[in-house]
Amino acid sequence: MGQFFFSNNYFIASIVLVLLSILSFQTHREKIALFFLFAGSIILGIFIASLDPFINLWDEQFHALVAKNMISHPFQPTLIEEPVFDFVSNHWAYGTIWLHKQPLFLWQMAASLKIFGLSEIGVRFPSVLMHAIMIIFIYRIGEIFISKKTGFYSALFFTCAYFPLEYLTGFYATDHNDISFFFYEFASIWALTEYYQSKKTIYLILIGVFAGAAILCKWLIGLLVYAVWSILIISNKKNGNFLKEGLKLVSSFLICVVVFLPWQVYSYLKYPQEYLTEMAFNSKHITEPLEGHGGDYFYYYNALYEQFGEGAIIPPLILFCFIGLVYFLKNKDHKIILISATAILYLFFTFVSTKMYGYVFVVFPFFILGLAFAFTAFSEKVTSLIKKNYFKEITNAVMLLAILFFLFNSGKLYKHHSNLEYGRYRSRLIDVREKQLFIELKKNFGEKKCLIFNCNTSLQSHILAIFYTNYPAFNFVLNEDQILKAKKLGYILISIDDNNLPDRINGDKSIMKIKFDKEHL
Repeated sequence: MGQFFFSNNYFIASIVLVLLSILSFQTHREKIALFFLFAGSIILGIFIASLDPFINLWDEQFHALVAKNMISHPFQPTLIEEPVFDFVSNHWAYGTIWLHKQPLFLWQMAASLKIFGLSEIGVRFPSVLMHAIMIIFIYRIGEIFISKKTGFYSALFFTCAYFPLEYLTGFYATDHNDISFFFYEFASIWALTEYYQSKKTIYLILIGVFAGAAILCKWLIGLLVYAVWSILIISNKKNGNFLKEGLKLVSSFLICVVVFLPWQVYSYLKYPQEYLTEMAFNSKHITEPLEGHGGDYFYYYNALYEQFGEGAIIPPLILFCFIGLVYFLKNKDHKIILISATAILYLFFTFVSTKMYGYVFVVFPFFILGLAFAFTAFSEKVTSLIKKNYFKEITNAVMLLAILFFLFNSGKLYKHHSNLEYGRYRSRLIDVREKQLFIELKKNFGEKKCLIFNCNTSLQSHILAIFYTNYPAFNFVLNEDQILKAKKLGYILISIDDNNLPDRINGDKSIMKIKFDKEHL
């Protein structure tokens, strides 16, 4: 397993930068420490984002294709640009106009694809960048709430934590959409924290901008910061600033509306049927466990195993650290921010029927903050028993590296992204092979007018075929009428041969057959 990581120059460089960051902080050079940590996070993120040399099923494939199409028309989000046949569907996986997700993260991805080309890193780099910027917000909240040391450890733990890093690969459902929402929503909470620290107007504006951006990623749950802010205002009404603070909230909310409302009006007026269909579908998340994403009332408690590692002690330990943090905080406003944001998010999504890990991602840094707080207290207690400063630093460094190793969860990364016979090895082989197949088709046929059908190299692989080739692609065998129409339109017909083609296709010499046997890789 070690060779899997230590044979990669990006991973080695990220480790060196993280170690330099720790050393800089221990020598009281906080700004340099944060610079090294930010740089290390970027390099580590690029390494993690490169682990899968293909675009992952399901969501990442659809997001990548829509983003690619948006390069040329950013205000017309499309999935299947050339439907070819009279096949109309309002389902998000088959239609032309694609309003299944809010557009901000797709615009970011489109810009990245424009810069980096049609590549996996082009799809994933915005998430890598946002992941790195997040450490600044986390550090600052930790510093305001407790101390620079706790803030730095929080940022360090987040940088190396498995759960947010895994999102950079596109492995989890809703992938980069969740990262973008997480970034903007947590940024709005950071801005609220800064506002209560300084009362500067700039943070009122930033709250509105970030909350509006969060809505443009994942709809109205982006208003979480205003729920937290309302609770803060109510809890401080005895101070005589109730009306004044309420007006500031309203002014910030108006900025938020200016950010997110224009797209809603535009998309409703431009694509009314698709917009209303998607809004109705989104509302079903509350009452129905859509597409198999259900769970019981302990779903998000059990999700802590996925977020922080295996072991029965993990969930209670994480909760114990978080509760300890809340208990020992001296500032009432800070307590309210932690408790209200976490409680609102967890209670709401516990009772929502559709459940996914990413839905509560926003407060993940608060659990990291609790872990850093507990580690700081434990470390100071242990090192106080050691007389020589040299041994104190060594002891603290060893404990710090141990918890970083635990949080990184290299075994799970290896299981999910290794090419060896372990974990999802077979599906990875198929994914690599089908990407090579589509790239080779594009290389051979270039800009000719081609159409691919029976594209079942993997589930929904016709989406990947369109992404890599720009040819219309379908995951079913065309019937006789469809073949006749395609030929009249001048398409070169290419069928993926999976040994199950009907005789009428096998006997048609004008149709090119491309062999792809998933059973014998």
